Amino acid sequence: MIINMKVRIAAWNMAYWSHKKYHEEAWSYLLNDLDADILLFQEAIIPKVLRDDKNLIWHNAGESKGRREWGTGIYSKGYPLSEEPEESIPKWSIQRFKELCTVANVKINENNRLTLISLYGRIDRIGSIGYSIPNLHRIISDLTGILNGHINGKRKIVLGGDLNASVQCDQQWGGDAHRIFFDRINDFGLMNCFNPFHNGFVQTHRHKGSKINWQNDYLFISSSISNKLIKCEVIDNDFVRKYSDHNPIFITLEL
Repeated sequence: MIINMKVRIAAWNMAYWSHKKYHEEAWSYLLNDLDADILLFQEAIIPKVLRDDKNLIWHNAGESKGRREWGTGIYSKGYPLSEEPEESIPKWSIQRFKELCTVANVKINENNRLTLISLYGRIDRIGSIGYSIPNLHRIISDLTGILNGHINGKRKIVLGGDLNASVQCDQQWGGDAHRIFFDRINDFGLMNCFNPFHNGFVQTHRHKGSKINWQNDYLFISSSISNKLIKCEVIDNDFVRKYSDHNPIFITLEL
C-alpha cells in the first residue's frame, strides 16, 4: 500500500555574496525553522554542518569562472539524491553553466520519482546592459531532452530558483522577451505553482533602488502532478530580511 506523503520543497537565493556574515545563521534557520524536505538553492556556499552530507549536490561558480565561491545546488533532508548523469546534458552546457543549474533525481515513494532542477538566471552584461534571458534560454535549450521526455522518458519535474526574470520587466521596459521565456517553460508542460493560489505577481525580491514589488523566484512542476499541489507560499519575516534580499518560496506536494 502506498501512503501519500506531504513533501515540502523550497527555493531560495541565499545571497551569500551580499549577506556573507549571516550565511551560516541563514542555513540554520532554513534547516531548523523552515524545515524544507528538499531545497533548491542559489548564490550559496555549503555550511559546515552539511559538508559531509551525501544528500547535497552543489556546484561552485568558481569551477568555471575562476572567481565566485558561491554556487547553485540541491539538498534533501531525508530522501537520497542522485545527480543527473552528465551524458543527459550537452558537454558544452556543463562547461558553461554548471554553476547555474543543478539537476538531481529523488525517489519519494514507489509511484513518485522526481527530477529536481535548481536554476539561477545569472545576469551577464551585453554592452552596458545586463541580461538574464539569454542564459536562461541557453540552459533550457540544453535541458530539452530531459524536459520533453526524450531522455529516460516522461518525468515528474520540479524546477525552481531565482530566474532574475519576470513579465514585470516587459511591462516596465517593453517587448516580450520575458513572456517568451515563460511561454517556453509552459510549452514543456510545466505549471507555475503560484498560479492556482495567487492573482498576479507575488514579491520575492526586495530591490533597494526600485519601488516595484519584483517576483524573480519561481517553482514549476509537471502538469502530471499539478493535482498534487496543495500549497504555494512566500516566507517573509524579519529573519528572512536579515539573511537575504530574496524570500524563500515553498510548495507542498501530496505524493
